[in-house]
Amino acid sequence: MPRPAAAPSPGGELPGPAHPFTPDRTHRTRRGIGLIAVAAVVVAGAVTGTILANSGGSSDSSSTTSAASTEPSASSSPSSTAKSPSPTATSPSASPSPTVEGTSRPQTLPPGTHRETGGFAWATPSGWRRDLKTGAEVHYTSPDGTQELVGKSSLARGDLMETWEASERNAQQGAGYRKIRLDRTTFRGYPAVSWEYTFTLKGVPWHARLLGFDEDGKSYQINTWYQPGVETQALKTYDRVKNSFVVL
Repeated sequence: MPRPAAAPSPGGELPGPAHPFTPDRTHRTRRGIGLIAVAAVVVAGAVTGTILANSGGSSDSSSTTSAASTEPSASSSPSSTAKSPSPTATSPSASPSPTVEGTSRPQTLPPGTHRETGGFAWATPSGWRRDLKTGAEVHYTSPDGTQELVGKSSLARGDLMETWEASERNAQQGAGYRKIRLDRTTFRGYPAVSWEYTFTLKGVPWHARLLGFDEDGKSYQINTWYQPGVETQALKTYDRVKNSFVVL
C-alpha cells in the first residue's frame, strides 16, 4: 500500500504520505513522506517536498535528516506494507536515564514507555514497524499501512507559530491540500502549535494532525497521518501516544 505523504513543514514542506516503497528504498521513500506529514509539527528542519512531490515538487530530505533544524519535518510515511511485510517494530532500550541535577526529569521511564534517542519516551503500538530517520526522528507505521506516527526533536529556533504559518503557505501547493486549522495551544503547560489538514496521494485521501511544542531550547513534535476510513481507531491511537509522551 502506498505510504502517505508528509504534511507541509515550516520551511516549505507538507508532511504526510507520499510514495510507495520497496524494501531497498524504504528509507528514502519514508523520508520524503515524513516531510509532508511531520513538517508542520517539528519546528526543526526545512521539510521540503513530500506532498509537493505529489504535485510535481521535489521533496527536501534535509528536514527528515536534520535533527537540529527547527522547522517541522516529516521524513516517513505509512509504508507500502502490501508490497513487503514490515518487520516487527523494535523498541529502543528503556533503561533509566540519569537525572540532571536541579531538574525534575524522571530517573526511570513511565510504565509502558520506551526511550527514543531524540531525548523523549513514549508508548507506541506493538507490532508496528519502526523506522529511525535520524538520531532525533522516528516513525512507526501500522501493519496495514493506513496510519503512521512520528516523534521528533530538534533545536528550537524562532517563534513556532510563525515558522508553521510559513510552512502552511507553502503547503497550499500540495496535492489536494486543505487546511482545517492551525492554532496556538499548549501541551503539558508548554507553548505549542496544532496543525490539522487533509491532502491526497495518488488519488487516496489522507488526514494529518501535527503537534509541536518547545521546552528548554528544544522543539518536539508528535504527529500522525492516516486514511479517513480508520479515523476512529487512528485518533484513539494518536491520543494514547500523545498522553504517553514525556521529555527526558
